[in-house]
Amino acid sequence: MLIRDFLHGKGIRYSVDLYTPEPAPMPVAGPELGAAVRAMLEDRGVGYHPQHALIGGSPGALKFDGRESVPADLVVTIPRHAPPPIVRAAGVANDAGWAPANPRTLATRDANIFAIGDCAFVPLPGTWKPNTPLVLPKAGVFAHAQALAVAGRIAARINGGRAPEFCGDGFCMLEAGEHLAGLAAGDFYAMPSPRLDLHKVGKTWHLSKVLFERWWLAGPGLRRNDYGAVMSTGAKLYGIDLSL
Repeated sequence: MLIRDFLHGKGIRYSVDLYTPEPAPMPVAGPELGAAVRAMLEDRGVGYHPQHALIGGSPGALKFDGRESVPADLVVTIPRHAPPPIVRAAGVANDAGWAPANPRTLATRDANIFAIGDCAFVPLPGTWKPNTPLVLPKAGVFAHAQALAVAGRIAARINGGRAPEFCGDGFCMLEAGEHLAGLAAGDFYAMPSPRLDLHKVGKTWHLSKVLFERWWLAGPGLRRNDYGAVMSTGAKLYGIDLSL
């Protein structure tokens, strides 16, 4: 949607299509939210093509597994996601190379090693379909909250006191272009399936994303504290769990 907005703003004739190996947008969030995201794409004239696994390409064309080649003038891709070698070297990796972690404590098979962020394989208790387990998405908002939880657990080991747990709450801002964005937020550990709400697309969430990015990039000091205070207040008003 951002690419479509950029081309539209430059007055360039375009046709934008999204190809993904996933069966639906944000599959871990469930069919209702996935349908809402798909509607956002359709409303903006972005073609959506699920279950397209990219296997290669040549000048002017993309090749998908088991499907016909697709012509393309400009291709924007996400590189293959792979775990770092240190996970295997530490002896805590599964067959795919990721580190299975306890959903609450984030401890691996070695009690002295924790896994957070993209290297962690965190199973979710709920599911949308029988015999189809879900895994916590690899997103920065989770890595941030996990880091706080693990730091607290390590501190509790040293100093005593209550060891915090990772609660599984999270959110994702969906940029729609035209300075608009939506927000999906909720409890990924809910049963019998993750419980998320998609907040209406508007300028509020775009501005919130900009503010969040400025908070991340600001060094320690009054400006960062001010950004954090504004975000915390807004999150409380909308009932969103925000860890800073």
